[in-house]
Amino acid sequence: MKKERRKVSETISRMSIIAMLSALGFVLMAFAQFPYPLAPWLKVEVSEIVTLIAYALYGLPGGIAVAIIKTGLNLAVHGPVGLGIGDLTALFTSCMFILGLFLTSHVFKWFKKGIWFRILSYLFIAILVSTILTALNAIVITPSYLTVFGPNPHFSTCFDEGVIQSVSKFITKVDDPNVNAGSYLGLICSIYYPFNLIKVVACCFVYEILFNRLIFVFMRKSEFFKKYFVGDIFHKENEKPSPNEDGGIEQKEN
Repeated sequence: MKKERRKVSETISRMSIIAMLSALGFVLMAFAQFPYPLAPWLKVEVSEIVTLIAYALYGLPGGIAVAIIKTGLNLAVHGPVGLGIGDLTALFTSCMFILGLFLTSHVFKWFKKGIWFRILSYLFIAILVSTILTALNAIVITPSYLTVFGPNPHFSTCFDEGVIQSVSKFITKVDDPNVNAGSYLGLICSIYYPFNLIKVVACCFVYEILFNRLIFVFMRKSEFFKKYFVGDIFHKENEKPSPNEDGGIEQKEN
């Protein structure tokens, strides 16, 4: 009976914390936005910090749950803008953060090797997220962003007729009918790649300094918190913490 009550209590606690992280993520998405000088229509927001925290606390299920809920809250409060292209992009971005953290912590296991490998992990996440999102912006996101606000809203790609010229005109304010695929790709990369790099670096920096170095270090030493958090920042059963632990999602292998 005591075990059942404890399991119920732990489940409720986990659900409550996931809900709070999702709400915090929604607040950051909606209000903690900073202008991007190279493209006024883009805003740098750092809600992915809570996605990283959720992954560290509860693993893949927690990270994905927070990503879905915070995006859903933003969609419910503000409504779908342009057929929901912005919300879909936000959700995909969160998934890319989770994928990057999963690869560096579980596949490459760099987080077990000290601060320099954690920096390498954040660099890998930055390159992964920036490259994929820049490619998607070139292929479908930016073209769709323009067409969904037209008289016939629909998703489109850069392969549709006239889209490359329309996007180039939107960004440069110059109508150049001779723009080609190479110059279009260069234009997209010059705008979106540094934008995504700034966002990822900002999120990873805050995560590492504020949470990984302060809050998580305290939580890992607390038996109370270990009952409620099952993610990678805590050790598995029968594992003893290393005397030189330095926080984060590092764990000691048997």
